[in-house]
Amino acid sequence: MRHRIFLAAVAAGFSVPVLADSLDINLNNDTIQATYATAWRQAEFNVGFLSNTDQNDWAASMGLLASGEKQTADMRLDAGLGGKVYYANVSNQDVLALGLGGQFSVHPNNMPFGFSGYLYYAPDVVTFMDGNKFWEWGARVEFEVVKKTANIYVGYREMRAELDNNNDVTVDSGAHVGVKISF
Repeated sequence: MRHRIFLAAVAAGFSVPVLADSLDINLNNDTIQATYATAWRQAEFNVGFLSNTDQNDWAASMGLLASGEKQTADMRLDAGLGGKVYYANVSNQDVLALGLGGQFSVHPNNMPFGFSGYLYYAPDVVTFMDGNKFWEWGARVEFEVVKKTANIYVGYREMRAELDNNNDVTVDSGAHVGVKISF
């Protein structure tokens, strides 16, 4: 019986309809961020970590997005809506937040050059521990070295937290360079 269950599990593993993974790493002089994402059907699950060595701040996140793609002769558009759970240590304060938002990526004329952006916001009602609000946004200009497989980019990111003591702390703000590899 166990043998049959094992064989059924292995067969189910090989029959997954659409499964794609990606690794996105970006950095500047003070900050590094890495995000691993996996897509299954019309959903994307992601796990990320950002470390700012200049301020000794860091943030970990885990997200779920409903995502989709539209491709025409004039453009390719990828977009997703959903949320991220953030756990961050900023100014020696701990913040737990549920940010809602989304992301998009546009490649006009199906060219290798494109741009993308994202925004996640957590108001008071879904920000806990030592925090009142939490938000992250970013934009980037990217170049596909290999179509839908390897991108290099230049971007800008801002991640901020408003703490219970009314301090508004910047976890990270500034330009960065990065690479995203899909496999």
